[in-house]
Amino acid sequence: MRKAALFPLALPLVLALSACGSTPEEDFAKARAEFAAHDYAAARVHLASVLSAKPGNPEALLLQARTLLALGDGDGAGTALDSLAAKAPATPDLAELRAEAALLRQVPDVALDLLKDSTSAEASRLRGLAAIQQGKLTEALGHFEKGLAAGGNARLFADMGRVHLMQGDMPGALAMVAKAAAAAPDGIDTLLLAGQVAVRQGDLGKALDHYSRAEKLYPTSLAALTGKAAVLGDLGRSKELGQALDRAEALAPRNPAVVFLKARAAADRKDWAAVRTVIQPVEASLAATDPLRVIYGEALLRLGQGELALAQLQPIVRAMPAQREAVSLLAEAQLARGDAAGAVSTLRALADSPAARSEDLALMIKAARAAGDPAAATYEARSRQPQAQALGQDIADADAAMRAGNWAGAVQAYRRITASTDGRNVMVLNNFAYAQSMLGNHAEAIELADKALKLAPGNASVLDTAGFARLRAGKDLTAAKSLLRQAAQQAPQNSAIRAHLAEAERAAR
Repeated sequence: MRKAALFPLALPLVLALSACGSTPEEDFAKARAEFAAHDYAAARVHLASVLSAKPGNPEALLLQARTLLALGDGDGAGTALDSLAAKAPATPDLAELRAEAALLRQVPDVALDLLKDSTSAEASRLRGLAAIQQGKLTEALGHFEKGLAAGGNARLFADMGRVHLMQGDMPGALAMVAKAAAAAPDGIDTLLLAGQVAVRQGDLGKALDHYSRAEKLYPTSLAALTGKAAVLGDLGRSKELGQALDRAEALAPRNPAVVFLKARAAADRKDWAAVRTVIQPVEASLAATDPLRVIYGEALLRLGQGELALAQLQPIVRAMPAQREAVSLLAEAQLARGDAAGAVSTLRALADSPAARSEDLALMIKAARAAGDPAAATYEARSRQPQAQALGQDIADADAAMRAGNWAGAVQAYRRITASTDGRNVMVLNNFAYAQSMLGNHAEAIELADKALKLAPGNASVLDTAGFARLRAGKDLTAAKSLLRQAAQQAPQNSAIRAHLAEAERAAR
């Protein structure tokens, strides 16, 4: 993706100030130290100062190119490398850097031409990325396999892992995480892939750890910041999310990932005016199926601008008629403009599905009544019966997520289950509490665990979860230890309960 240069207006002033107090040699030494510390934004400023005093200096041009590549500035890096290529002899390393800059500019054919004489593992990695940009995933894996045979490197392992994720191959992705971690445990590509894999597994706590470390080690990494912000949003940690988004916006205010996350955060707060303010500047550039259209459509609908909401939602529903949220919002917008018959037509497939949820049926009943459709009575009758298939699917999803350690997936499923039932099933509450605890949502976990405890005060699993939730929260360790001791008495052979009790006793000392 082509990215705008950082600080375009402030840079001349910064350069003027820096030039007054240091020599080019001192600036170059600072730039090298900053590059080594991954502070690429600072290194960029000092290198620009060096090259202002010494235009065409090969060492400074090379470090500037590497710095700009790290910042994702393909245009700037390409310019620096072209200048260097005009002065320096052609080498495989230089060709690979120029190819990487071409890939940042989204010109894979140029990258492939630059790599035609290169045989290294890095060249295979770059050819794989070019194939991905051309939509050739199978060919990309072939290039990555050649790089793997040539010895590979952490960046290749990480890129290969991302392709496995695209293809739904979790074992393959995990294998690449292990290889990348062995080659460069604190490499930015290693940490980002590990974060992506943890998110896909639903282990948001682990994902947050990876992204937080990436942000600490690479303070100008937009990918680390947006990855961290997305996880914080999923965890509902709004204050920390706002701080991460502020830092990301300072780096790249119009970056699509930053815009999406800011809009989603505003939507979670139901601040529809803020959603509109965030999305309006980029509205004209949105693709027909951009997920921002759903958020924007809802904001416009809630702000009473139904016609504008329709314009945002209709392209999404035409392209993805099974997108439940967009379908429901489109039907609401049609109802708001008085087109009840249109809303019925929009909702028909969703409401007729055996997996229809209670909220789907409620909206269909409203639309059918407004349209005078006799089918309203049928939907009303269905709404009075438990939606067995939808509930069964939610239970199956929750069980599968718990077995896989997909805590985020489990929380979503249990939230749907409790919303569609009386919320008094002990095992549902217990598992819901455990999943929330594993995500770090400690207050919610303790509240749910205590509800289960009131319903089944002598159940070993419930006692264990109530104690474990307090232990993970670091609160009321005396009660945590007491609850876990009771659980161990009820189930003395349960090794997990014994381990939790031992942990509590160590923490209470």
